[in-house]
Amino acid sequence: MKNTALLIFLTTALLSACNQSSNKEVGQSQENLKEANDELRTAEANQNEAAKAKEMAQWNDFRAEVDSSIADMENDLTKMEAKIEKANKKNKQKLKADYAKSKADVETLKEKMNKRNNEFQDDMKRFDNNMSQKNQSFKREFKHDMDELGQSFKDLFKNNIN
Repeated sequence: MKNTALLIFLTTALLSACNQSSNKEVGQSQENLKEANDELRTAEANQNEAAKAKEMAQWNDFRAEVDSSIADMENDLTKMEAKIEKANKKNKQKLKADYAKSKADVETLKEKMNKRNNEFQDDMKRFDNNMSQKNQSFKREFKHDMDELGQSFKDLFKNNIN
């Protein structure tokens, strides 16, 4: 009977010790999981910030390129204005109409760029992956519009102001 009681006591003590060890391991595993989740969230946030910074840098480069091109077009308009004054009466009316249309086209481009820049600033506040695609699409379309306007300027100068 003493042996049985001793055996029951030892078995209970052993099971209790194993259970405590198991609970300790579960607690440690839960702590490790929490730390891993925190690290994952931090890594995702860092990646998102890096993507956001890259998108901002690309946008600023694009904006600088556009501003430079628009400034060049405005210089061309100024040159055209001076040449219109020197043109003969017959060509002056047509040149003035072409000048007015070209000036309106440049203003339209400037307004379009300013509107998209404001949208971009708002989009940056709630940055997501779709924003990059939206920007690329806008850039392609805007560059196409600028190229067409630039070509019309060249044609206008070549055909009318020689």
